[in-house]
Amino acid sequence: MIDLVERIDDFMESSAPLSLIITNYYLPFLPWIGAQLFPLFVFLSAMFFTSKMAGESEIIAMLGNSISFYRVLRPYVFTSLLLAALLYFGNHYLVPWSNGKKLAFENTYFRGGRKEAAQGTHIRISKNEFLYLENFNTIDNEGYKFSYEKYDNNNKMILKLVADKIEWNYQKKNWNLYNVTTRTFNGLNETFIKDNKLNQSFVVTPTDFEKRQAETKEILTTPALSAFIEKQELRGDDNLEQYYVERLRRTAAAYSLIIMTLIAFAVASRKTRGGVGVHIAIGLMLSASYILLMQMSTTFSNQAGLNPYLGVWLPNILFTGIAIYLLRIAQK
Repeated sequence: MIDLVERIDDFMESSAPLSLIITNYYLPFLPWIGAQLFPLFVFLSAMFFTSKMAGESEIIAMLGNSISFYRVLRPYVFTSLLLAALLYFGNHYLVPWSNGKKLAFENTYFRGGRKEAAQGTHIRISKNEFLYLENFNTIDNEGYKFSYEKYDNNNKMILKLVADKIEWNYQKKNWNLYNVTTRTFNGLNETFIKDNKLNQSFVVTPTDFEKRQAETKEILTTPALSAFIEKQELRGDDNLEQYYVERLRRTAAAYSLIIMTLIAFAVASRKTRGGVGVHIAIGLMLSASYILLMQMSTTFSNQAGLNPYLGVWLPNILFTGIAIYLLRIAQK
């Protein structure tokens, strides 16, 4: 409902059919919001259920009949593992797929199908090959002021190619270059060739010159995201922190579900005078602390140079310690 209120003007202006709004926007929206809230839902469910059992003295009765505290905990661990596996699959595969459908809808109806081109693009296409394009037209797939450089293993330039214009050849799946100047270097000797038109293949396509959207990391499944990161690393891109964080976050979120379930059981299994209300209040405080810490650590990883592994897993490490401590002091 909140999203609908925010988007209602966009829906009206775009004249998007109601059927597509439901099937291509809001149905794909559900896996994303579900994955975001799933650990919290499981945590509160475990907290409420265990608190009701403790309030009815059922846990005390089990412990009083020589049932081990950790035997009572076993179904919680088993269930949390199953739910964590479900969330793991969702984060790595289902949610990116649904985000892709939702983003395609937004591009079509909110952005008019336009793809914004990056300006002044530098790309490292191999260890010794570099290219540069000053601007690119995503409608006609044409670019201007193009240069390509190739170096040997001693970092000496052996080839430099400059073109006033490049154009994507749809039939051959390569590039047409216009007003081309090719300079070849062999020691102190230089060869200079000028061509009006040249057909050339490079390990780039028009999509490589499109401006990278912030949503890119959210629509790629984990194998595709890893391949994207590897490709950008090869090209010398040093601004990949948000992609490292996203890849790690998908697994860390599933692991957090297990930890939060253990904390819920440790806190709620003790019978208190306040009953369910006290347990829910403690649970909300712990979950809010976890979410706040996760947001802070990931922000530091994205913008302040904190190691992505530490930034993503620090909340889980701290709350694992809290879970172990609470289980040790729990009423047995």
